[in-house]
Amino acid sequence: MQQNFSTSLVDFIMRNATKNYLHLHSSDLTMLPKAQEAESKNYLLYMHIPFCATLCTYCSFNRFLFNANKARAYFENLRKEMQMVKNLGYDFNAVYVGGGTTSIMPDELCRTLDLAKSLFNIKEVSCESDPNHLQKDILESFKGRIDRLSVGVQSFDDGILKKIGRYEKFGSGEEVYAKLANAIGILPILNVDLIFNFPNQTQAMLAKDLELLKSLKPNQITTYPLMSSPSVKSILKRSIGEVSLKNEAQLYTQILETLNEDFIQLSSWAFSHKGSEIFDEYVVDNDEYIGIGTGSFSFLNGTLYANTFSLKEYAQRIQNGQMSVARERKYSRKAQLQYRLMVELFGGIASAKRFKEQYGATLEKDLFKEIAFLRLSGNIYKKGADYYPTPQGKYLFLSMMKEFYIGMDRVREESRAMLKEEDV
Repeated sequence: MQQNFSTSLVDFIMRNATKNYLHLHSSDLTMLPKAQEAESKNYLLYMHIPFCATLCTYCSFNRFLFNANKARAYFENLRKEMQMVKNLGYDFNAVYVGGGTTSIMPDELCRTLDLAKSLFNIKEVSCESDPNHLQKDILESFKGRIDRLSVGVQSFDDGILKKIGRYEKFGSGEEVYAKLANAIGILPILNVDLIFNFPNQTQAMLAKDLELLKSLKPNQITTYPLMSSPSVKSILKRSIGEVSLKNEAQLYTQILETLNEDFIQLSSWAFSHKGSEIFDEYVVDNDEYIGIGTGSFSFLNGTLYANTFSLKEYAQRIQNGQMSVARERKYSRKAQLQYRLMVELFGGIASAKRFKEQYGATLEKDLFKEIAFLRLSGNIYKKGADYYPTPQGKYLFLSMMKEFYIGMDRVREESRAMLKEEDV
């Protein structure tokens, strides 16, 4: 597996496509569109908690320094916005809570999740967390509320942790490992996030991380390639070195080979421990979603909406009975089909039946050029009426999703650059 011509070409196309397609325009909406009648779609509800005790240099997500009074007021507004979404006629089968530090006020988070479950037919709740919030009393309070807790570890290597500013914040790799070990079994699913391809990361360093994870036996592992927006990339280059795409492909091969025996691959970068309950990637399973909270995104009926990144404006809008949409972008049917093809092959299968039922599209007809290129370049193969990624294709779609997320980081950076001091 390597960074070959097809991967390099598609990365180049994705980089330019995200610059074009993720350029959003100002919106004058005061509410998201109402849900369509007799809707049978599976929607995801995303909640953003933007507060952190300290701000990491390399994070491009919308986040602010924690202040208890501001945070409680924010949670109250978040619940008001959730009620607005209910009044628009939407229902959700899944919730994803991201941040920021989502569990920075566990009591407020529990109250917010309880409201969500009372308003909607929620079957699955995923929540991000960090090693500092794995205390038993906090996790016990999440029982019956959170099904999947995703903990960002990034690496157990102390040298890497020190370079990226996590050692002082979360402790040594050994300390983080102990916290994870004590947390396993309290909630139904514990997912550990690992990042690979740090500058100067060797195969031996990654091997140690993977062996520790295998001995830990979490329900799920997500292995993200190091990805960063242009400004963060320049910071990384100055502080810890330059990222190597050749090394990325080699390390990804190592991940697949190491985890193959004990884990089932759910997507290009997610793995479930054999015998554990499978909890798939929310980006694969949910075509449309609504984001509440400052800096959240929604995708409905072919339109991407971005909420204001300003804490002040968010509070004012909610208090005035309005939602906080600030920018939007409408996409063509072709662009939507191309995105879904990427996402579903990233998730392991492009189903002809699903494309027909969900999008009224035929893979060979509506996406003829894309399918032909991917087949000829050896990145997908056909089995029955469906298409599956080859081992090389798994890396291709991981690389494409990385470029997509970098594009989203660019949108966040642009939005945060427009903030004034009073906005925070």
